[in-house]
Amino acid sequence: MLEVKGLTVTWRGESVIDDASFSVQPGEIVVLTGANGSGKSSLIRAVIGLTPVKRGRVLWHGREVTKQPFHKRDGMALVPEGRQLAPTLTVEETLLLSAGRGGAKKRHADLQNTLHRFPILAARLGQPAGTLSGGEAQMLSLARALVGRPRLIVLDEPTLGLSPAAAKDAFSMMNGLRDDGIGLLLTDQDSRAALALADRAFVLEDRRLRPITPTDHKTSKQEPTACSA
Repeated sequence: MLEVKGLTVTWRGESVIDDASFSVQPGEIVVLTGANGSGKSSLIRAVIGLTPVKRGRVLWHGREVTKQPFHKRDGMALVPEGRQLAPTLTVEETLLLSAGRGGAKKRHADLQNTLHRFPILAARLGQPAGTLSGGEAQMLSLARALVGRPRLIVLDEPTLGLSPAAAKDAFSMMNGLRDDGIGLLLTDQDSRAALALADRAFVLEDRRLRPITPTDHKTSKQEPTACSA
C-alpha cells in the first residue's frame, strides 16, 4: 500500500532524515519511535507530502507520489499533532467539510457511518469544536480523518495531552481501525502503549531509521518511555 524508499529530508540545508525506508500494509499498525527531537514528525510530514523530499521515493499503491501534495493523495488521512481543529466550527460542520467527494447525500451517509464509531460526537453535533474536552477533541480529529473513508491514517502524537482514560480510548479506537483493514502509521509520546499495538516498529536515531521489535524497545534502558517529536 504505502512504500517509502531511501527517503532523505533536509531542514534549512541540513539533513534531518537519511535514507529512511519502510512500508505500511492494509490492516497494519506501524509505529515510529525515537527520542525527543529525533525527527519523527519531519519524517511523517515528508512521507505524506507536507514537507519536500531531497532524495528517495514514496509509492502509494505502486504509484509514485513523492512530489504530489497531500491533498491530492486520495485514500490518505492525517491526524495532526495538536488536533488543529477550527474552534468555531461545530462537530457536524467539521466532519462534513472532510467527508470527501460526492453530493450531499453521500457526504451525510459518510457522516452517519463515522458517527457509529463515536457516540460521544453524535451527541454533540451542534457543539463548537473549541468547547470540547481534550479527549472529545481528539476523537473529533480522528473522526475527521476517518469520515473520508481512507485506506491509510497517519497519526502524529494522537494522545499528547490526553488523560490516561482518554488515551486508552484513543488506542482502542486505533486497534479497531486496524481490524477494519485500515493501515495506520503512528508516532506517539506514550511509546509503551503505541508499541503494544504495533505490528512492526522502527526507531529513529542519528537521522537513521532502523527496525526494532516492540519487546526489545520497551525493555531497552537507553530509550525513554515517553517520546515526542
